[in-house]
Amino acid sequence: MEPSLTPADVEYIREGFVPLDELCAARGQSADRVRALIAGGHLPAASYVLEDGTEMMPAEYFELVDEAGGKGSLQGLFARRYLAGGGDEDEVGSEWEGYLSGAYGVCLKRVTPENIARKSTLVAEIEGLLAAPQPEDADWQASLRVRVDELDELERPFAPHYDRARWGPSSRDRCITAARERYPEAFSASAARG
Repeated sequence: MEPSLTPADVEYIREGFVPLDELCAARGQSADRVRALIAGGHLPAASYVLEDGTEMMPAEYFELVDEAGGKGSLQGLFARRYLAGGGDEDEVGSEWEGYLSGAYGVCLKRVTPENIARKSTLVAEIEGLLAAPQPEDADWQASLRVRVDELDELERPFAPHYDRARWGPSSRDRCITAARERYPEAFSASAARG
């Protein structure tokens, strides 16, 4: 069963996302046509759907498809940019599906193939560092700090209740908040000055 949006969730979503109808109206494009493309697996789904049915999208929703020159070239452009951004060739298909699901709009401040690839790399690296902690080692601290800070720059805060209710702890919870709470010395002013 899908969790319900709390008032705090709705406020967060309305502040950070744009209704699909508004995005389409600003472009002089039919929202129903875009919905058909979403249903056909050609464009990303909404990141959130409010209880009144309003589809909420990242503000840059159309940037990648515009760069591709249309839906027909979108997947190819996504794959090229994902791989050029350091993405794993074996993951292109699953990351494309993740992109189409709208989930990356939930977690990334800017949904680009490069940011999707970088997020995956950073999460894996941070999880590796946290799995083999060396909090007394200045190099380990610096490595953790740099990666956590970079991930923090890429990721949105997530809806305060809804996202965690539907997916459990977010990558922000696991890799940013938990790292900073468990190893505050790695993020202190003196550690950052190195």
